[in-house]
Amino acid sequence: MMHPFLWFNENNGGTYLLTVVTTSSIVCFVLGFITQNHSQVDKLWSLLPPIYCLIVVLSSPLQPRLLLMNALAWMWGIRLSYNFARKDGYTWSGEDYRWPILRKKINNRFLFELFNLTFISIFQNILLLFIACPIYYIASHRTAPLNSWDLVCTLAFLFLFTIEVTADQQQWNFHGDKKANKPWTKDGFLQQGLFKYSRHPNFFSEICLWWVFYAFTFSVQPFSYINWTILGTLSLTLLINGSTTFTEAITSEKYPKYKQYQKTTSRLIPWLPSKKVH
Repeated sequence: MMHPFLWFNENNGGTYLLTVVTTSSIVCFVLGFITQNHSQVDKLWSLLPPIYCLIVVLSSPLQPRLLLMNALAWMWGIRLSYNFARKDGYTWSGEDYRWPILRKKINNRFLFELFNLTFISIFQNILLLFIACPIYYIASHRTAPLNSWDLVCTLAFLFLFTIEVTADQQQWNFHGDKKANKPWTKDGFLQQGLFKYSRHPNFFSEICLWWVFYAFTFSVQPFSYINWTILGTLSLTLLINGSTTFTEAITSEKYPKYKQYQKTTSRLIPWLPSKKVH
């Protein structure tokens, strides 16, 4: 199989994409190493995919499908950046609560910095490039004119975007009421609204959004369901599933009733809650 980075060339912004992902990986590792705040990639999570999309658009011949995908990516990025900012994620000391817990579990500076280099800094930066790569793939191939499939993908993206926005807002409202000691928050975790049907509706939407983004590549001629950019969506799916497992392990230790919630409510895919506790 061709080396993944050989899929990029100087056309359609390939050189610029590789320059940004390399620089970002180095900066994230160095800052994480020096500050011991390992959320540097988290601060870039909502920014880099739209930037990659814009690089492709500016480096390619004008094409309506590229403009459409770029608009959707920027809509996603701006909204997610806002959500991250209001939780003080962009402050110098802002760090995902899971990293300090993981540092304690590993309990070895050398091993954790190796993890920081390979997984946090390099892998996640490459992942952020690859989930945006469907737009690069389209720019690099002959495609069909805009058609009904693009409409289906756009509507699906907007629907999933709405679910993610709603879930994040419900979670924001819950934590605000929790700080105010509202009675309905006494269990410590959200179980109402969309969270009645999925323990992580925002994670579910995030995964599906990028599968829809990948589905835009079905416009490439000759048509194929599978191309190399699927590596991004597959990796994101695996990453979020692994992250969810770690998050739930922490939550179930902190809140006694969470294990019961796990038995009655779907993990990711929204589904009717079960009344039966096994």
